[in-house]
Amino acid sequence: MTEISELKQTYRKYLTVQRKQLSLAQRETYSKQIIHHLRQYLTPFVTTSEKLQLLTYCSLPVEVDTSALFEDERFDVFVPRMLPEQHLEWVEVNEKTVWKHIDFGVQEPEHGQRWQKSNLKTALIAPLLGFDRSGNRLGMGKGFFDRWLSLHAQELDDQVGLAFSCQELPKVPMEQHDAPLSTIITEHGVLACPIK
Repeated sequence: MTEISELKQTYRKYLTVQRKQLSLAQRETYSKQIIHHLRQYLTPFVTTSEKLQLLTYCSLPVEVDTSALFEDERFDVFVPRMLPEQHLEWVEVNEKTVWKHIDFGVQEPEHGQRWQKSNLKTALIAPLLGFDRSGNRLGMGKGFFDRWLSLHAQELDDQVGLAFSCQELPKVPMEQHDAPLSTIITEHGVLACPIK
């Protein structure tokens, strides 16, 4: 394991504790504030004639709750489905979607139309364990999002990370394969990150 990998593991342990120390009431309140900020932030992407394609995650109990995004009629919502060799694809979901449970309590759709780049605006909403003010993201260490972003970042109109403010680090250690985000949103508001 490299020095950077070891440092990431140390941060992951620290941030897991930080996030778990939030009470259920705090997570609910902060999540509502974060989703409010996100909806305001995404408003310019939505037109009266076209929906925004939203690539987002199904939140775990300790994460920022994204469930309200699935009910927003301004968005066509896609969620990740894990593929072999740490790859993923995005699948459209709606009220008819059949869900299945996979590892770590994550839900995935059994079927659905795959996302492909089109002329519609598309924003990625990424889960994260830690972040810094440069948009660097610390995930759970599996590499699914970074691998996908390295191939498709240029096809997106924005890449947004959702987090509680207690997940901020002074500097996230980055490796060559890590992909930064353009925007971070916490309960305190929107943080625009420098373009790399």
